[in-house]
Amino acid sequence: MRFTLFLFFLALSFFSFSQTVSGFGSIDGRVLDSLSKTPLEYTMIRLFSVETSQVATGIYTDENGSFVLEEVKYGNYYLVVTNPDYITKTIRNIQLSAEKPLRKVGAISLVSINNLLDEVVIQTEKNQLQLGIEKKVYNVGDDISVTGGTVTDVLNNVPSVEVDQDGGISLRGDANVTILIDGKPSNMSGGNGKSVLEGIPASSIERIEIVTNPSAKYDPDGTSGIINIVLKKNVKRGINGNVAATVGTGNLGTASASLNLRNTKFNLYGNYAFSYKDGYRNNYSELNQFKGDTTLSLIQRRVGGDINITHTARVGMDIYLKDRNTLSWSISGNAADRRRTGNQNNIRNDNFADTSAQWNRVTSDPTLSKNIDFSLGYKWNFKDDKGSLDVNVYESLSNGTDEGFYQQTFTIPSDSAAIDQHLFSNNSNDFTTVSLDFVRAFKSKFRVESGLKMIQRNMILNSNYESKDSTGVYMPDTSAIFNYKYLESIYSAYGIIAGQYKKFKYQAGLRFEYSIQAPNLVSKNESFRNEYFNLFPSATIRYSVSKSTELSLGYSKRINRPNFDNLNPFTSYADPYNLRSGNPALKPENIHSIDLGLEYNSKQVVLAFSLYQRYTSSVIQRVKVFYEDGTSRGTYANIDNSVNSGGEVILQYKPFPIWRNMISFNGNYIKYTDDNTTTNWNREGFVFGMKFSSTLDLLKKTLTLQVNFRYSAPSVTAQGTMQPRGSVDFSADKSLFDGKWGIGLRVTDIFNTQGFSFQVDQPSVYQSTEFKWETRRLILSVRYRFGKTNLKEEKKTPENGGGGFDF
Repeated sequence: MRFTLFLFFLALSFFSFSQTVSGFGSIDGRVLDSLSKTPLEYTMIRLFSVETSQVATGIYTDENGSFVLEEVKYGNYYLVVTNPDYITKTIRNIQLSAEKPLRKVGAISLVSINNLLDEVVIQTEKNQLQLGIEKKVYNVGDDISVTGGTVTDVLNNVPSVEVDQDGGISLRGDANVTILIDGKPSNMSGGNGKSVLEGIPASSIERIEIVTNPSAKYDPDGTSGIINIVLKKNVKRGINGNVAATVGTGNLGTASASLNLRNTKFNLYGNYAFSYKDGYRNNYSELNQFKGDTTLSLIQRRVGGDINITHTARVGMDIYLKDRNTLSWSISGNAADRRRTGNQNNIRNDNFADTSAQWNRVTSDPTLSKNIDFSLGYKWNFKDDKGSLDVNVYESLSNGTDEGFYQQTFTIPSDSAAIDQHLFSNNSNDFTTVSLDFVRAFKSKFRVESGLKMIQRNMILNSNYESKDSTGVYMPDTSAIFNYKYLESIYSAYGIIAGQYKKFKYQAGLRFEYSIQAPNLVSKNESFRNEYFNLFPSATIRYSVSKSTELSLGYSKRINRPNFDNLNPFTSYADPYNLRSGNPALKPENIHSIDLGLEYNSKQVVLAFSLYQRYTSSVIQRVKVFYEDGTSRGTYANIDNSVNSGGEVILQYKPFPIWRNMISFNGNYIKYTDDNTTTNWNREGFVFGMKFSSTLDLLKKTLTLQVNFRYSAPSVTAQGTMQPRGSVDFSADKSLFDGKWGIGLRVTDIFNTQGFSFQVDQPSVYQSTEFKWETRRLILSVRYRFGKTNLKEEKKTPENGGGGFDF
């Protein structure tokens, strides 16, 4: 296989170099926003022959808004520049000849469609999934199936992304993924080890960016890559806004509002969202421990409720200064109130027959959290599109409280004393990020990038635990009272070189990083200090096979550092038979990743195909340790290594203008290897998942119908197997009164099959666990949009771009 690929690339190389340069020229330029002068990525560039009016060639702009059309035959042409959010622009009188083989178009400024007067109606459509040079972009605004949902609902629709019952996120089957908000680490993304993404409504999200093989520009954290959640920032000209509300079965309701004011000097925007979500949350567990001829069994059945109340808000401003300078600031916040209750029946049997103990445990776990993020940025675009300088400062603060009230009464033995416990903890987190990024472009199609970055994380967790004595007085349990502090500092610098030669594009980079981790259990005088110095190389080469097809090969080295939750040594006694704690001795994972990809774009079909392999050393895995007394502890451990080999296919197919489909498939074979003789962590197996969505636009695209299907096959972990799961959703949306009003209907998990279950299968232990929460809901929504523009420029309609993207 490797030899065949080598011959294939070699043949392509000889073919490329054999092309004569006689009679051919090139065209380059850059596409910018007309007001902010920011580069426009994913903009479609098509070159038409004046003689035939047919497409000669085409390309998408890169992350700097730049494009280069090479090996263009001498002749007369015109360019059509198309972006779904902007007015299509045509550049005429482009001539290539032996005397002038190079045509520099320069900066092309596009005007946002929102800058037109109200009387002009523009029909535009943005692909739900867009393929970029380094990332895939999932546009949330085009997905009506997440109306009234949260970030986790959005992520469940993104190809190759999965969310489990605790809000844990995995990418390409790997749960060690870095979650960012607006490109930066944030407490709102669960940076303190807890998932608070459930509190961010889908209506606040602009898009999801997926980076599976990041360059040296990105932080190297995360085994499988980076998921960047980009929040909405209204950019419409004039005064614009919208309000929306949803109600659903199971006691669900949401409301949101946004408003912005933009002119030629600034853009001021803000939005707010409220969510109330109630539902059941049940689980069942059966544990069997084998000791010679004796089998000890523990059966637990829990029924409970889960109420989630959240408030999310954002306000910000972009100030357009002179000489291509932009100053930006924003403040984002989230407040969440979650109340979980449960009633758990427990039965302990010997040899599946004799009941040695039976008891009931009533629980209440209220949590409160507040997060606020401050962002300040400055950008200078150099003259003549030669590059840019970006400086950003980011501060993320959070504070939260967790309480637990537990009452336990025994039926067998009947004389056992009742238990009444109370747990209280408070956590505070402070993330600081300062970054500087520099880009310099040269005439020779060569580009250099460099940057500096500092990340500081300071986390504190205090916990108290008390229980009633025989007199009914709460007494503190000194063994469970602790003060935990976690400090982390990361200092990094990177450099990248990139360029293009004929049909080849290349990029190579190196990131230097020095990091310090200092977990400290103050209450027990236990402190740890881990220091690492690492180099992270990355490289990518791309080859344009044809006008619509491109091949790519990429490599990157990454790291996955244990986080706050992984390292916390404190033991949680919420369920005394299923304890939980971290492991302060964890080592970071080191990952080597390689990715071979193919991308194809046409008017009706967009295809992305990837083959990838990841080798990971010191793999961090969630494991269970079982004790002789029948209790267990969920914790984390390092496994020697793992090899993950897989493939990913994403297909968008639009057979008719009113019907579009997207299907994605990800499958991988994973093998865990460990030389620990006391456990059986050497496991391997194949796992796959698929997602499908079909959207139909009717009644002149004022009525949209959508069906979503998700399925995840059984997957292998170091200790057992996660069982298959899947769901089907249906959504409908009707636009009224020229799009100013809209109503929607959504049915989630129609067949009520969505859940989560896993099995632990070890030589002396077998455990089966199932989780089920309220997933089938009927949701109704209504929205209203308003706005007014006041441009003092001549009204004009966009030019016809000359058909679809069919090169």
